[in-house]
Amino acid sequence: MAHGKEKRTQLRGLYVYQRLPMETACTKLGVPKSTGNRWKQDAAAQGDDWDTSRAAVALGDETFTNLSKQLLEDYLLQHQATMKMLRENKELQPLQRAEILASMSDSFNKTMNSFKRLAPDLNRQAIGLDVLQRLATFTQAKYPKNVPALVQILEPFGEELAKAYA
Repeated sequence: MAHGKEKRTQLRGLYVYQRLPMETACTKLGVPKSTGNRWKQDAAAQGDDWDTSRAAVALGDETFTNLSKQLLEDYLLQHQATMKMLRENKELQPLQRAEILASMSDSFNKTMNSFKRLAPDLNRQAIGLDVLQRLATFTQAKYPKNVPALVQILEPFGEELAKAYA
């Protein structure tokens, strides 16, 4: 059975904008899944990648933005818990502390870079936090004896930055 261009457009809309699985979208329109997949492949060959469009729609979705913010918040809570552990654990040697801080700095930078792209409204806050991370890395490399004092200062100052950049 031949289907018109309108069915193809409707299928694309269900798949891309409503983010229905291909099988569900096809069933809803009475189109065989094999036909839907062929239309999707044909569109991709002509430069209209339905999966890329679908991902772009998801990135702009409010639910995705809220999820991104929640994931960032969870990450930062873990980051703070680790900083607290560094302050309170007197058995850690300076080299161990430095290694943990370096790892945290790398993880933090990667996380913030990801969220900067995914949630641009968080970018201003990300820059402030990036400055803190760079200060920690710099202190660790150039003034390792001052790392314990810096660790003690960073958490409350981070809260001040959060207020200022909120």
